[in-house]
Amino acid sequence: MTTQTLPVSAKTAYTITLNSLASATYVAGSSVDLSVIDPIDLIVEIEITPGTVAGNKQAKVFLQESLDGTDYSTGPTSGTTATDEPNLLFIGILPLNTNATLQRKAFSVMAALGFIPPYHKPVVLNDSGVAFAGSGCAMNYSTVVGNSA
Repeated sequence: MTTQTLPVSAKTAYTITLNSLASATYVAGSSVDLSVIDPIDLIVEIEITPGTVAGNKQAKVFLQESLDGTDYSTGPTSGTTATDEPNLLFIGILPLNTNATLQRKAFSVMAALGFIPPYHKPVVLNDSGVAFAGSGCAMNYSTVVGNSA
């Protein structure tokens, strides 16, 4: 009988600058190439320490996708203009309800989107009402692949 497993890889850090990200500001990370791995899921983890939160008290997590690693979908990747935000792929929200306390959450990209882009860039919007902490903010990912033995 064949044994099926779904191993999750070790966390890999995204290259993204979340520390001290100003309120109402977007930031994008570097591109990630998953085309060779072809995972069945991608787990995206974000960890943020907010200041004294106000307003919406959250961080919004998105992806920008590409089929070829060159041409990425449109949408805000820096600054405060949200006009093209609907063009980004929405992954989820990290609630930031507790001041100065590290908040962490993981999201399944397959559950959020129904597919895994072969190339992507993470995008985060600070929607907490205050700048993120100057250190300790990070974003990671793990892939889930299928094995048969």
